[in-house]
Amino acid sequence: MTRLVIHAGTHATDARAICGQLASWRGRLDTLGVRLHPDDPEAWADDIRALADDEAPPALVETAHRALRDGKTMLLLSSEGLEDSLREPADIASLGAFGRAVGMGVTVLCVLRDQLGYLNELYCDRVIRLQTAKSFASFAAAPDPARRFDYGKAFDVVLGGDELGFVAVPYDQMQDGTQGRTLLEAAGVPSTATASLPAGSTREPLPGPVLVAACRLLFKRAWRLGMFNRLPRGRLLDAVATLRRRSDEQAWDDAPFWGWSEPLRQVAIARYQPGNDVLASALWGRSWGESWESGRYVDLDLAASSSALVVDVLLTIDGLIKDLKAEKTEKAALTAENAGA
Repeated sequence: MTRLVIHAGTHATDARAICGQLASWRGRLDTLGVRLHPDDPEAWADDIRALADDEAPPALVETAHRALRDGKTMLLLSSEGLEDSLREPADIASLGAFGRAVGMGVTVLCVLRDQLGYLNELYCDRVIRLQTAKSFASFAAAPDPARRFDYGKAFDVVLGGDELGFVAVPYDQMQDGTQGRTLLEAAGVPSTATASLPAGSTREPLPGPVLVAACRLLFKRAWRLGMFNRLPRGRLLDAVATLRRRSDEQAWDDAPFWGWSEPLRQVAIARYQPGNDVLASALWGRSWGESWESGRYVDLDLAASSSALVVDVLLTIDGLIKDLKAEKTEKAALTAENAGA
């Protein structure tokens, strides 16, 4: 029987690298009995998210039927965007209904990362996308959506129902470049078969503390000037790309961002350990353990420093803001001219 295995993240567990690896192995996987989504990885997320909305794309339905006709043992889909669906009974029911409609049992496969690494990476992502300018401490104190991070309850819906099977892999078992192999083995593909798969896409490096601080400052200055309402978001993200290039050219950073000071880290471990132990016991028959991520704490306040590096950062931001203000003024003038025409 063909099984439908859905890799649903979680977020900040190398999903992009995993999808790249799986796509690069497409031909080899097919000979092993594993069929993938028919499109390129960039298209996977929306199509697979649609399954939880009970709107299966025709191409995906046809792929499922072909996998059955071809005698494949597994149809493997991947989208970290499904993580939050695991907390919604209606979404779980839709995934189960799709499996029944195409004649497949459904297993959801997740990679679980401790909240320290998860929140640190999520924070970097939101800062770089100009979605927040909060301090890391404020962000970590009230993460959004909060239910993602209480592992003692976060997976109750999928674990407590009988619609889907559920398998989880600890993030610390994922070796960079071969995360996809670990995922396949967790899904039931023998390690003797995955051993021949070459190393592939690697995880994206985190930005450093100077770049993070620069993006926070860019957000604050652009927000005060009303640019989020007056300019296309893509233009603001172009400014972030300029900061990234300048950061690389001038070597602003020599280490990735790590927002957890040791006192804050210990508070977070005490907060999350009990729920993590509950989940680990249910999944693996053991406690979560002591392998919490750590790093070198650096979280800069650019306004409080006057080093040559910080001067370069501030001058770069000044130039970007000057360009953005000119574009904002030009757009406002065009809008006024069109309104009076």
